[in-house]
Amino acid sequence: MGGLKTHVLGLLMAMTCGTQALAGPDSSRDPARFFAACLGRLSATMEHEWLMGRDGELARDQRDIFVSLLDSVAPDSALSRADILHMRIEAKFAQAKLLQAASFHTDARQKRYAASLADRQIGHCTAMLLG
Repeated sequence: MGGLKTHVLGLLMAMTCGTQALAGPDSSRDPARFFAACLGRLSATMEHEWLMGRDGELARDQRDIFVSLLDSVAPDSALSRADILHMRIEAKFAQAKLLQAASFHTDARQKRYAASLADRQIGHCTAMLLG
């Protein structure tokens, strides 16, 4: 599917899902919060893929969609640009920490828990995107 078509379909999906798309933890009715958190998480995932010697193409493509979604709702958000950036950075840092633990922790149980939580966090984001 072409890049522009994917972005448009993602935006339409976000608009039709309304607050149902915001069902993930730590989200509010402001879609900018959700999109900023997803953008941060996907940025961390993309960079972790690079760290592990993979191309991270899927994470990059999904991240690009959330860039467009956030850009489209940010002007109408009650959040400042600094608040949105702060949310992105916090989510990116938290996801990176989970991914590092999932890959490098010495305790197998901790690795599984971190991997499961990282997958769940990304799943909240990617569940709203079209195929």
